[in-house]
Amino acid sequence: MKASTSLALAAFAPLALARFVDFAHPERRSHPVPEEAPKAVEGIESLKGLEGLKGLEDLAGLKGHGITAESKTQIIIIWANPGNGAATTTLNEKVTVTQTVTKGAGGDAAATPAPAPAQHTVTVGGPGGLVYQPEELTNVPIGDTVVFEFLSQNHTVSQSGFAEPCTFMEGGMDSGFMANPNNTVSPPPQVAMQVMVDTPLWFYCKQGNHCGQGMVFSINPTAEKTHAQFKENAIKQKGDGKATPITGGEPLPPAAPAESKPAEAAPPAAAPDAAKPEATGVVPGMGTIGADGSCVCMVSCSAGGFPAQAQGINSFGGMGGALPYKM
Repeated sequence: MKASTSLALAAFAPLALARFVDFAHPERRSHPVPEEAPKAVEGIESLKGLEGLKGLEDLAGLKGHGITAESKTQIIIIWANPGNGAATTTLNEKVTVTQTVTKGAGGDAAATPAPAPAQHTVTVGGPGGLVYQPEELTNVPIGDTVVFEFLSQNHTVSQSGFAEPCTFMEGGMDSGFMANPNNTVSPPPQVAMQVMVDTPLWFYCKQGNHCGQGMVFSINPTAEKTHAQFKENAIKQKGDGKATPITGGEPLPPAAPAESKPAEAAPPAAAPDAAKPEATGVVPGMGTIGADGSCVCMVSCSAGGFPAQAQGINSFGGMGGALPYKM
């Protein structure tokens, strides 16, 4: 019995002392955890606090900034700036657009860079009232950028459909509300978007009843679906049948004045007095004598009827002295 106990202690002694052995490498107490794949950005809230994305708290409500399975990619947000000197936040890299060119009858198709994309600027609100200026952009190719500049007071650029201009399109692009009270935010808030299709795109302002008053915007409207029809649909959907009094754009040319005919009973106009030779002497006038002997008279004098400066002191005109009693 004693022998077996001693053998057992001798067998476990090395295991007990092993924890005090100084190994060349430190003891590993945990297994490595594989890095998690980055998650897709689901909303602007998940971007707050990230380095280099300051100012996003002012961009709450922004949609369409990420390309996901649930979002449409007809137009994507490239960058946003809340204004007032804040840093610009880049949300997506610009997509390089290529075009396929086939050389010769049996040539191979090759992708070549398309012409350099252009940048279009659209003013939202401001002095123009409840309107986008311009209200529509035509012939915008894929790859062009549209920069929306938000002026007073507080507006959005929200994507919708042609039939229901004032209803947000599920999965569509939305700038969120970009406040600029009385244009006090300088420089103003801006949002840049890149056009990814050559089909019509429709937008509206979600603020109050702005859409019902005709505050809509379109890119590449067609002859079958015009911007005027889109605006009319917005007023029918949410408005009172009246468009905003300020619609922007170029003023219409003034209408040609209508020819006016003189009344039949009116006598022909007399020839102007300027055509008559100028009188150089005393011209008879017309006057009345009051009961007290005062004279109320009207006299017309020519330029030659006024005396020289020295002679005409204290006189109103004519010959120095008194006017004749009978005229």
